[in-house]
Amino acid sequence: MERPPKEIWVIAESRPGGKICGTAYELISKALKLSEQNGGTVAAVCMGTAEPDCLAELRLSGASRVYLPSDSNDFFEDENIADAIASLAESRRPSIILGPATAKGRALMPRIAVNLKTGLTADCTGLEIQDESGKLLQTRPAFGGNLLATIICEKFPQMATVRPHVFAMPSPQSRAEAELVEFSIEKRWPSKKVLAETPFENKGENIADAKIVVCAGMGAGNPAGIKKARELAEKLGGALAGSRPVIDSGLLEYSHQVGQTGTTVHPDIYIACGISGSVQHLAGMQSSAFIAAINSDPDAPIMKIADVALCGDLNEIIPELMKEF
Repeated sequence: MERPPKEIWVIAESRPGGKICGTAYELISKALKLSEQNGGTVAAVCMGTAEPDCLAELRLSGASRVYLPSDSNDFFEDENIADAIASLAESRRPSIILGPATAKGRALMPRIAVNLKTGLTADCTGLEIQDESGKLLQTRPAFGGNLLATIICEKFPQMATVRPHVFAMPSPQSRAEAELVEFSIEKRWPSKKVLAETPFENKGENIADAKIVVCAGMGAGNPAGIKKARELAEKLGGALAGSRPVIDSGLLEYSHQVGQTGTTVHPDIYIACGISGSVQHLAGMQSSAFIAAINSDPDAPIMKIADVALCGDLNEIIPELMKEF
């Protein structure tokens, strides 16, 4: 079989039952833009089974090929799947492999990288193709999130993981159906055995999927300020979130945290209340469609990226905003 040149792979994660996770489509959307720069094609590599309707949707996502395991099961066996994908990569020679920075993705991608003797950049917030060399520029927070580092891997394939919601979902459009290519997963006894599964119950608000997010920073400062932010979120039909200092201070639970060490969000509207805008925080929300910032400091970093910046006391501004809704 002819080896496709400059193929960009996206690892498509699936949930038990075969539903393809949204991160696959976010990464395919970004991969299609990268392919325009390097003149390559895009392929989706399923790490597990895919329900027929979901597989049909994946084949219309813009990828030229979909690689699907011919024999798999709902239980995620990272050792076996990694070996199979690495073997497939050795024969097909993709130039780039992108995967989700999820629990499964973080288990799978390093194993593939080790098998292929290449590097892996984790938790990227930006991906671009370098004009001169055609190599992948992988940007991620470094030194505790105090700066952004751009990394180039000299070996191929170049591999990176990206957290959910860093890149936007693709716009619906008519696309050609991708070629379906099956590959096999060798059945070996894994190093672990699952005795039972207990679903995780998140009792907090689901900020990852919220269309409107109101996020409180330490500028809110106290329970009264957090209460105002919550009232605004409820008024708008959105979800309340918090910056890491707010979570660390115990004002909100961890499930509300936005940022590099919390949840990455991509809402239609993101309202930052009393947030300065550190690199760590921006990494978790900068892809929001519309950003409004309320801050008493006009020079705060968040004010520079906001579509609308309101300078003043949030205790005065939030009540005024609520009158408008």
